[in-house]
Amino acid sequence: MSITNYIRTFLIALIFFAGFSSNSIAQWINDPSSNTKLVIDPVDPINISAIRDLNGGAYVYWQDKRNTAQSDIYFIHFNKNGEVSFRTDGKAVSTNISTKENPIAVIEPSGNSIVIWKDSENKKRSELFVQKLSPNGLRLWNTIGLQITNLKSEIIDYSLKADKKGFAFISYIIKTANPSPKYYVKYQKINSNGRMISDSSKGFIHNSNSLISETQIVPDNKGGSFIFWIENVNQKSLIHAQYVDSAGSKKWGSKPLVISKANTSVINYSIGKMGNSVYAAITYQGTKKIVYQQLITEKGKQLWGTDGKLLTYQKGSQTNPKFVFIDSSVVVSWTNEFEKHKDIFVQRFDFKGKSLWGNNGRRIINIKGDQFGQRMVYDQKGGVIIAWIDKRENNSVANLFVQKVDLKGNIVWDSTGVALASSKNEQKSYLNLIPDESGGAIAIFRGSIGGKNNIYGQKIFSTGTYASQILGFSSEVVDDSVKIFWYAANETNGTSYIIQRSDKEIESENNWKTIGTLNKENKKQANYYEFHDYPEISGSIFYRVVQKDNDKQIQVSSANKVDYFRDVESVILGQNSPNPFSGSTTINFYLPEENIVTLEFFSSNIETVKKIENEKYPAGKNSFVFNANGLKPGIYFYRLKVNDFVDVKKMVISE
Repeated sequence: MSITNYIRTFLIALIFFAGFSSNSIAQWINDPSSNTKLVIDPVDPINISAIRDLNGGAYVYWQDKRNTAQSDIYFIHFNKNGEVSFRTDGKAVSTNISTKENPIAVIEPSGNSIVIWKDSENKKRSELFVQKLSPNGLRLWNTIGLQITNLKSEIIDYSLKADKKGFAFISYIIKTANPSPKYYVKYQKINSNGRMISDSSKGFIHNSNSLISETQIVPDNKGGSFIFWIENVNQKSLIHAQYVDSAGSKKWGSKPLVISKANTSVINYSIGKMGNSVYAAITYQGTKKIVYQQLITEKGKQLWGTDGKLLTYQKGSQTNPKFVFIDSSVVVSWTNEFEKHKDIFVQRFDFKGKSLWGNNGRRIINIKGDQFGQRMVYDQKGGVIIAWIDKRENNSVANLFVQKVDLKGNIVWDSTGVALASSKNEQKSYLNLIPDESGGAIAIFRGSIGGKNNIYGQKIFSTGTYASQILGFSSEVVDDSVKIFWYAANETNGTSYIIQRSDKEIESENNWKTIGTLNKENKKQANYYEFHDYPEISGSIFYRVVQKDNDKQIQVSSANKVDYFRDVESVILGQNSPNPFSGSTTINFYLPEENIVTLEFFSSNIETVKKIENEKYPAGKNSFVFNANGLKPGIYFYRLKVNDFVDVKKMVISE
């Protein structure tokens, strides 16, 4: 690191650390009993939702009334430090004077947000509007947004998603009343500049005299989309679906595909894109509520059987399935209600629908009370974070808790959960959870006490703490050593740090070896720590720091990888970085002398996807940048061949 960059990094760190002692700089409060108030003086915020901004912050949307009988939709944006980017009382998504309701928002690849809402200038007629908003509060699709519909019909439901190009995809359901009620499923596609480029405004995807409700849409990232809805057939609520390509053609035939059981009513469902297929979690009504899962290909084939795969064989009712996709698998959480108690479970399934964490998954905590209303996110570091509403014994109100589960199904944080919001006598609702892009998460929710409603946030760091005590942990090769360095804030007296090293990619406690210790510096706010290691090994080396305090509390930093090449007489292949990756990744390798090199890249099916053959490279450390354009997410391998030397390593392309 150059002196200029070092000084810049240090100054940024000092500004960040100062925020822990001054709420005017950084917003996050190190106290779950008070939390951070994100919005100043809302009146009665409802329909609160939050979406990540891809940089550790988030947009927050809500519906509210301010000195008027008409409800409006407001939003804020805050960064990873909890600092609001513009008006802390919120900004209206549109200048149109009308009643606005039920916002749905998504993030697009540029970091801008797209939001859709129902807009009513009078009680008899509503239209759909959509707006694009920037992190600094700019309305990008004119001041009132884009009007999607121009109807004299009732809008029943609508859905919004964005694809990898930033195109917005909208499905919606309308009901006409003359001469008799009829339902229509329609859709719209809008490019990143706000131009409507494909729609069914003059036609429709599907129509029926039977009740249609609850539509959802998923882009195929090729210009087309999968559109789902619930339709009443023979007094049963069934899920119907259609796949529309980029030209607007129906790919699943003139009639929609039925993906739910024909003899059982659907209560609700959720869908998402898993590879090139669509995953669906479906909750059915019966003597008890049960959840089935299904995977549908682009050709409409249902891969997990006619009825799908049962989520769990547990006794009781299963509700509120939430899921995330990780490395060609899906992690699902749900609420199990049995004998008047509610508990949250989590399970992981592979692409074939096989359960990976035992027969019935993992229970999040083992404590008396009711746990429900959970939200779940992928932490971007190899695990999932789950937040929930928790009504424990002897508590007058429910509080909010959070837990992390690694990809082996192990509970990572406190076995009873980590409190997110524990203020007494305050009702919590509208729980949202977003990843902070650094292994932690941010919860956004409404707190109500004494007739006053506020919108709050609480950040939980990757270590399961409210204030990050190990910041900016990193390592880099400097001459013949590896420099390990980090900052720390909010330390207690007696804090010490154990520096550990591993030469294994798979993290196991048995692989870590202690190489040094450091004690707390005698400073008040911020400390900078640095340690130099002189490894006797070469290749990919992993480092981490374990923090201990007087109360024997332990926090472990994330692992950091370096490729360290000593002057040795053998060829060395390093692990690609970053890994997983979505755009490009760098592969380092060491040659003791100038030589001819072949690099080959394979899919998990051992199909060659790229090959660099017979290229001459000089002696010493060399680098190759691999680009993932055009490749599907999943597991891949790369092989280095130099004379008789051959080595293979794994890499992962993420969504």
